[in-house]
Amino acid sequence: MTAPLLDRLKKFHEFALEIGLARAVLALPAPRMLALSAPSTEGGSAVFAKTITEPEINNVSRDLFASGHYSLAVQEAYKAIEKFIQEKTKSTGLSGTQLMQNVFSVSSPKLAWSKRSIPSQEDEHKGYQFLYSGAMLGIRNPVVHEFNWIDNEEVALELLLFAQHLLRKAKAAKTVEE
Repeated sequence: MTAPLLDRLKKFHEFALEIGLARAVLALPAPRMLALSAPSTEGGSAVFAKTITEPEINNVSRDLFASGHYSLAVQEAYKAIEKFIQEKTKSTGLSGTQLMQNVFSVSSPKLAWSKRSIPSQEDEHKGYQFLYSGAMLGIRNPVVHEFNWIDNEEVALELLLFAQHLLRKAKAAKTVEE
């Protein structure tokens, strides 16, 4: 609640400054409940190079990330996941959330990590169906349809690491024969 209010106040103040109604940029203190991590001595590009190792993601997002185009880097990473899954399952007619719900369907999946014969395996499968679908809906769609959705290096790294996890999990999945 506090963060969105502060963001709106900051944007209003920047607008007032832009049109000449304000004289200085408003500096708002960080909320006390905000737990900031300790600053890293490494730059984001160095962290990227050490952690983002899957070639499908590294190749499409490395240069974008290094040049500060965080939204585009994340966008390309999630599009790479989508493309990988489309090709692995030969599901070229579907994309985004529909693709993920279809491919990881509980009743007739195209990809799976196990035979889903015990509750834990069923739970894993259903959970990842939601994670893949949610990643397309909550991450890929906004970065594709909104300009500069992600403008923070740390957030971009987190989303790229999540993308890498999803890609590795998709690589480990077996094609289910129907």
